[in-house]
Amino acid sequence: MFLGEFVCMGLFVSKTLYNKYKQDKGEDLTLSPGTKLAVEKKMRTNISPLLLAIPATCDFCGSSLMFIALTQCAASVYQMMRGIIVVITAILAVIFLGRKQYRHHWTSLFMIVLGVVIVGWVALAYGDADAVKMAEKSGEPVGEEATTTTLGIVLLLVSQLFAGCQFITEEKLLGNYYLDPMFVVGTEGMWGLMYYLILLPIMQKI
Repeated sequence: MFLGEFVCMGLFVSKTLYNKYKQDKGEDLTLSPGTKLAVEKKMRTNISPLLLAIPATCDFCGSSLMFIALTQCAASVYQMMRGIIVVITAILAVIFLGRKQYRHHWTSLFMIVLGVVIVGWVALAYGDADAVKMAEKSGEPVGEEATTTTLGIVLLLVSQLFAGCQFITEEKLLGNYYLDPMFVVGTEGMWGLMYYLILLPIMQKI
């Protein structure tokens, strides 16, 4: 994933070099409506790559924990319980961004929490029994991938907390900037790739 994001940095560099080539030839650059608005509002267009390491770190932690949680959860439970990200992001937006949530927002968030709780409870209470029944019908042994553990659900919830922190951090940091999306994605991909290059060999030994 991070490698794919890092590829965007190459596209950003290519775009920058092409624009510089056009400027050297004396040609006018066609600005997008967003760029024109950013110039009018005097928004900042340069940011330290170190600041983008913060959301990249949240992305790295969230992605790693999600992959580990997937080994401890049934794929269906994993996919449905990821919906809790909406609730986490909404609460963090109230705390750190000062956003106001209205009655219909809280109603929908409550329904999401209720759905996640039901899915998690059913998976823990009846997941093993359902896996055994399906194995008996198919005549195949029960696979570990069909079971859901408490550890898997906890890891999944923590990973969604990191993902929510990533969204809020990006909005908080980048709110006053107008940056090329290729640069932002490419820089975050660079940091994530560096983290994995350092930590994957260590994880392999654990």
